[in-house]
Amino acid sequence: MTAMEKNVAGRKTFEEAIKLTGFGKFNFFIILATGGSLMCVIVETMCAMFITPAAQCDLELSTLHQSLLYSMSFLGVVTGSHLWGYLADTKGRKMVTMLSLIVSSIFSFICSFVTVAWLFILLRFLNGFFIGGSSAIIYAFAGEFHDNRFRPKVVTWIATFVAFGNIYIPGMAWVILPQTWSINLPIIDVVFRPWRLLIIIYALPSLFFVILVFFLPESPKYLMTQGKSEEAICILRQIFAINNGKTRQEYPVKQIIWDDNETAVQRKKDSGILSSVWQQTAPVFRRKYILKTFMVCYLQFAIFFTTSTVIMWYPQILNSMSELGKEVPNNEVTMCKAVENISKNESVQILTDNYLTDIIIQNDAIRSIEGGKCNDNINDEVFMVSLTIGLCYVICYITIGSLINLVGPRRLLALFIISGTVAGICAQLLSSYTFIQVTLGIFLMSAPGIGIVNAIVVDLYPTEIRGMALAVSLMFGRFGAMSGSYAGGNFFYDLCDYVFYIIAAFHILVIIVIKLLPSPKSSMKT
Repeated sequence: MTAMEKNVAGRKTFEEAIKLTGFGKFNFFIILATGGSLMCVIVETMCAMFITPAAQCDLELSTLHQSLLYSMSFLGVVTGSHLWGYLADTKGRKMVTMLSLIVSSIFSFICSFVTVAWLFILLRFLNGFFIGGSSAIIYAFAGEFHDNRFRPKVVTWIATFVAFGNIYIPGMAWVILPQTWSINLPIIDVVFRPWRLLIIIYALPSLFFVILVFFLPESPKYLMTQGKSEEAICILRQIFAINNGKTRQEYPVKQIIWDDNETAVQRKKDSGILSSVWQQTAPVFRRKYILKTFMVCYLQFAIFFTTSTVIMWYPQILNSMSELGKEVPNNEVTMCKAVENISKNESVQILTDNYLTDIIIQNDAIRSIEGGKCNDNINDEVFMVSLTIGLCYVICYITIGSLINLVGPRRLLALFIISGTVAGICAQLLSSYTFIQVTLGIFLMSAPGIGIVNAIVVDLYPTEIRGMALAVSLMFGRFGAMSGSYAGGNFFYDLCDYVFYIIAAFHILVIIVIKLLPSPKSSMKT
């Protein structure tokens, strides 16, 4: 594209055109709708931490059933990520998001009436499979309504809704689960207890936010890649009018032209579904992008893996240290001594690659057997800890959104990872319940780094493969979350003295990858 073409009145590149729409009410609505959709992903995938212990008596859940339920939603997300990325890049961001939210909520409503453990587990898998659609492409959907100045900020502000989800989950559980009422429904042979209502409560945000997404237009940048430039201009005029309080006719752009690095998508109309999937997937792994794809996939996997390793066991570690503090002076309490000191009054099985390993732990927060009677009460301390972590995440995400342009996403991500690593090693070495509680909490603040990684991915890939790139990288991230949840037990009970040194090794490689990542200027601009 020549300089003369750029200067023709009314002809702008997409980046220039989106910048002229301004930043205002429309953009805040986008953040609310897409951020809320991401919150639904967190609620549906993480709610098992409260639903499983509360439902164990009614569904007669074995330890194997519980292990499967804790990971089944994540497995569904991982399984569907590639498909949703393909659909988002070929059928549209809006359609995928709406379908994801509606169908996942339907499966949740069905779950609330199920009385058979295996069917409940299957439905949670299907719920995860469909809610994964929002997880895969929501960052691309929101980012494509913004220019280079606001895009990184918006992506990290959307990630703030992850924290809101982490507050909503324990908050609603604390309100609903302590209640003791039950309703007998003889027609379907179900005793409807509070945990069943909680499943419905967790599904309601999906139905609310799908209404907001319905009122959003399709991504104008996506439409440009499909050759629908007139539709894209109409949407940009609408955004301009809403943000600036002017008429659509006052929008100065009459035609959008491609930058030198932008290309419209060309696909064979008669290609089959598998061929089409391959056409959409292959560019992510071509020579120009394969190295950065592997790099961002490792970043997602490592951060999800290390934070999940700790966060799933954080309440139990705190309980263990609290119990040890009753027996020894506070300055002699260490994390690993507390783990070793756990009372041997219950066997919990942790699923490993090929076998089940019995581990004896005190599990006040999850399940207890009193006089042979099943007790599905949940310790209030679990609610408090989860709420506190969620509130801290809100602060972290807001801070990231404010600093990401000033500091730069790579430097900011490195700062979070280094701070978390140092805090984790301190927790390994320090004694005193208070110090360890604080340092473990600081370590968990590495988790918001995932939002920064997503902002980096959005900048690194062009529009036509951005959804697939996010889907593939987040698929590795969710696999890391699954692996970390399983590995946490083995780490803390078999390798406690080395846990945070192992994590530090993962994080050192994360820092190296961050340093080697290409800048957006050297990548294809979109």
